[in-house]
Amino acid sequence: MNENNIPQPPVYPQQPAAQQQQYQQPGYQQTPYGIPRVKPQMQFVDAVKTVLIQKYCCFTGRARRSEYWNWVLAYLIASMVLGVLATFLTFGFYESIEEPMNPLKSPSNIISSILGLAVFLPNLGVTFRRLHDTGRSGWWAVAPMFLYVPLLGGMAAMVTGGSGMFMGMLAVLGLVALVAIAYCIIMIVWLAQDSDPNPNKYGPSPKYN
Repeated sequence: MNENNIPQPPVYPQQPAAQQQQYQQPGYQQTPYGIPRVKPQMQFVDAVKTVLIQKYCCFTGRARRSEYWNWVLAYLIASMVLGVLATFLTFGFYESIEEPMNPLKSPSNIISSILGLAVFLPNLGVTFRRLHDTGRSGWWAVAPMFLYVPLLGGMAAMVTGGSGMFMGMLAVLGLVALVAIAYCIIMIVWLAQDSDPNPNKYGPSPKYN
């Protein structure tokens, strides 16, 4: 038999050394072709448990999109349900519509305040971890706090100043509002981005690891 007629196994091209090193870092579970495996998406209940129980006050590590947006959905559902409940409690709390309403004693405000305080740390933590997952610093989540300085200063100047000061501070507040809108748009784009498949300084990828 002629040896040239014997079928030979296919020869696959070798990957570049840089690409091989990229997917052979510790923690990767790779396919035979060097492509990292993708974990299944985090389910709704698992995301809520992770944010509220396992990582209640965790600002380190990374969170993939399914964890973050399932948590956002759960928070919106809880807010709407408690909002409807608080509305019925408010109408039952006051004896008549002529009675003046005290905002500090309103059941709706009390319930919303309790909910906001209960989820403040886990909500901030999962936002930090989601930004880490895209390779960005989590401190971008608290950047709007710096907008309160010109905002409060402008409000104080509008109250104490004259008409000229009022128009100037009104322009400053308008600029602050535009910056806040731009910040919200940028944050939504960042939070909706896919996970970085490579390990970064915040840890391995929770999606491709």
